[in-house]
This record gives sequence, structure tokens and C-alpha cells, in this order.
Amino acid sequence: MQSHAADNENNIASSQPRSPLAVVEEKWKPQLQRNNANNTPASGSVGNSAIPEKERQNIAERLLRVMCTDLGALSVVSGKEFIKLAQTLVDSGARYGAFSVTEILGNFNTLALKHLPRMYNQVKVKVTCALGSNACLGIGVTCHSQSIGPDSCYILTAYQVEGNHIKSYVLGIKGVDIRDNGDFIHHWVQNVLSEFVMSEIRTVYVTDCKVNSSAFSKAGMCLRCSACALNSVVQSVLNKRTLQARNMHEVIELLNVCEDLAGSTGLSKETFGSLEETSPPPCWNSVTDSLLLVHERYEQICEFYSRAKKMNLIQNLNKHLLSNLAAILAPVKQAVIELSNESRPTLQLVLPTYVKLEKLFTSKANDAGVVSKLCHLFLEALKENFKVHSAHKVAMILDPQQKLRPVPPYQHEEIIGKVCELINEVKESWAEETEFEPSTKKPRAAGEATAAQEEDWFGKNEVYDYLQEPLFQATPDLFQYWSCVTQKHTKLAKLAFWLLAVPAVGARSECVNMCEQALLIKRRRLLSPEDMNKLMFLKSNML
Repeated sequence: MQSHAADNENNIASSQPRSPLAVVEEKWKPQLQRNNANNTPASGSVGNSAIPEKERQNIAERLLRVMCTDLGALSVVSGKEFIKLAQTLVDSGARYGAFSVTEILGNFNTLALKHLPRMYNQVKVKVTCALGSNACLGIGVTCHSQSIGPDSCYILTAYQVEGNHIKSYVLGIKGVDIRDNGDFIHHWVQNVLSEFVMSEIRTVYVTDCKVNSSAFSKAGMCLRCSACALNSVVQSVLNKRTLQARNMHEVIELLNVCEDLAGSTGLSKETFGSLEETSPPPCWNSVTDSLLLVHERYEQICEFYSRAKKMNLIQNLNKHLLSNLAAILAPVKQAVIELSNESRPTLQLVLPTYVKLEKLFTSKANDAGVVSKLCHLFLEALKENFKVHSAHKVAMILDPQQKLRPVPPYQHEEIIGKVCELINEVKESWAEETEFEPSTKKPRAAGEATAAQEEDWFGKNEVYDYLQEPLFQATPDLFQYWSCVTQKHTKLAKLAFWLLAVPAVGARSECVNMCEQALLIKRRRLLSPEDMNKLMFLKSNML
């Protein structure tokens, strides 16, 4: 293997005749001797003296020009992939001498897109193997839309448990046409899934309010994004037309004043800060944010507008109504944040969240005045928009810290029945068929034998044994817990590794950035929709 020292000699000798453009730009400098084994400098440390100061200034100027060309490159040039690209170019120069990048490599976009199908297929095989090798019963799939200005697109993501962690894979992105209906989106989802997931893998879908859930009902369980549902609850109650029709003019006035206080001069974030470190998901765009900001930063806002001599805005604020509304709406937004947590399971929190909010609205409904009317409206909107599916009930039981505690006793048998029904529905997918065979031992009575066999068949005995165990006092790592009790609670453990991988909220934090990039590429017409989809797929699943 030719050494780097020899390469450097060749580099010096042949740089001028091989790359005339490089002479105009800058002359290549001899590099330090490198170790061929690991491509690192031969000396133990490389300080700033490895490159002359004049060359460092030249490099800094080039970096600054790249950053100024596109502000998005500010984060790119400090990323690992850019460093690897730069190192590869340096190593190529060390091996083959100085060369003009433009002449030898050509257009970088063309060079990259030429190899896009090959890399896409490589990563596609990796994702398909990961989703197909799952030992659980199925996967979770979210189909959520993101809007950036007048444009919007759908992003399809698959979730499953790998080890003790939830792993997500972005499978596809599709631009949205206003003419596209729910059935069209459903066909797109099924076509994409058919490329990655075997037909026997069971699927739980989580969709936003723009997707008709009935289109997915024939393909598997379809749940609604919980953040979208809670957002609909708030929007339906605090809609200004609804408030005006019910003669709640003081609430309309309060919302208007809060919007003016929090949004005027655009100083809400810079001057008053944000309400919490963890932001809610993109599908939460509630009108309550201004109200909660004003309530949280009331003293600071008063001081700010006092200095600006605009106290007339503060005087129009109903402080009593503001406090009461904040006490109602702050738990709703906190619930959205908890349900959108990406680092742990969240599906088991949906039913307890419904119960908690129902109790909150019911307790406030006994108050006098407009707050009581609002709480009655919130109760109606909660029942209409925040639907609790059987999967939510089963997931709640699978949390050893909750089990049946959040719900009243009269609902226990119904929820246990839902667990047994789900076990019965999916038992054909389980490898251990013998676990479901009824006992061959002959009991005394035929009726008792049938009942015992049915209970064992539906897994009811296992469910009762699990529920009789004491609750966890500390918050457990759910997947670690079910890994430890797999032999003891076989059926429930398999359900847990499937259902708890399904998120309660369809939108993820990285979805916004990805959709922004996808729509920006679409506007500039730089790529075809197929190439854009492949790039977004690689961006999500390679890193």
C-alpha cells in the first residue's frame, strides 16, 4: 500500500500540471506524514500549528461563504457528516495528489443523486429486516400531516420495540393535494407499508384529525392523535363564534386582550420567555398559549407595559377570569406535553388523562358564573373529541404502576374483558400455539371444564394473576419490566411489547424540520417527488 508520505511527494510534484484551477485558487501545502493503519497523524497530537495561519484564514473564509449562501448550513458545517466529507476529500488528495473538485467530481448534486437509488435500497433492506424480524405481535404506524405556509405533506412513520427501546423509522413523505381524500391517503399508506412490512404483521394506526380514520379501520386498529384530539377540545369551546352565540363576551374580550399583550411588538419570547422547556407537538396550535403566557408572566408583563406607558391594555384585563381559565387550560396543555413524550411509552396515559381532565372539568362545573358554563362545554367537547379506544384501556393495564387504579371499580370487568378479547384476536399470530391449547385433564363436570378451558384460552387467568400483584411504587421502565416477567406473563408480555410501542401522538419533533426541508425542495423544484421521498427516508433512517 502506497504510503501517505509518498503521496505527499507526488502531490507536490504533480499539483500544478494536474489542476490548473487549483493554482489560481490556492496552492496545496505538503501535509504531515500520516499513519496508514488508521489514517491519523503519525505524531500523537495535531495542534493548530499543523496548518499555517494563512491557510486557516483561507479555510475560514470558505466556510463563511458557505454559511452565507444558505443559513441552514450553519448547523451542517459543524455536523459529523460534513466533517467526514471534508476528511474524505483530504484523504483523496493525499492519495492521488491535488485535483480540481469541479473537474474530477463534477456537480455535487449530480454525483450524490447518481448513487441515491443504491443507498436507498441498502437502507430499505435494513429497515425491512428490522420491521420483519420483530418478535412482537405487530408495529405502530403514524400518519400525520404537517403544514408549512400554504403547503403541507404527510409523513408516515413506523414504531417497534428493539431491545428495551422504541425505534422509529420514517417510511415515506407525500405532498398533500387539497383534492386528496382519506381513501387516497389510505391507499398511499398501504402501498408504502407493502414495501416494508409483511402482511401478517398486525398494525395499530395513529392518525391526525385530517385523515378519515374509517379508511384505516379495515386494515387494523386506528387511533386518533391525542394531541390533535385535545386541541380540538379547546378549539371547539374557545371558538369565538361559539362564545358569541352563548353570550360569553367577557371570555372573547379576555382572549383578545391576551393576544394583544403576548403578541404585540413580538416580544413574547424575547422579553417574557417561554412557558416550559418542553414544547408541545406541532399539532397543538391552541388559542390558549397567549392566555397561559400572560397568566404565567403577569408581573413581568405589567412592568414592561408600565415602562412603555401602555397600562390601558392591562386595565382591560379580567384578572379573576384569567386565573380561573388558566387553572382549567394549563392541565390540558401539560397533558399534551406528557402524551407527546418521545423517550418512553405514552399510549397507556391516554385513559388516565381522560379521567383526570373529566374530574377537573366536573369539579369546576359547580362554580358560579361563566367558568361553570365553560366547564360544561369542555365536558361535552371532551366526550365528543377525545375518544378512548380499547387499545388505550389495554395499554393502561400493561403499566404495572397503574393497572386498573385510574378507573372506578365498575369498569374493571369491562376493561379486563377488552384485554382478553385482544389476546383472542391476535392469538393466531403467536408462535407458541401450545400455550393456548386447553388442558387435557378431565374435570368432574363438563360445564366446569368448558368454563375453565375458555378462561385459560382467553388468558383470563394470567390477567387476574398479574392484577393481583402489588402496584409499582416507583415509575418503572416498562420494557425492562416486561422483559423480566416474560416467562411468568407470556401473553401479556407480547401484548406489551406491541401496544406500548405505539405512540399516543402522531407528530414528532423531527417531523417539522423534515417537512420544512421537503417542502422547500418542492418549492425550488430541485428534486422529483420520488427523489425527495428517498432523501427524507435516508435522512431519518441512516443516522
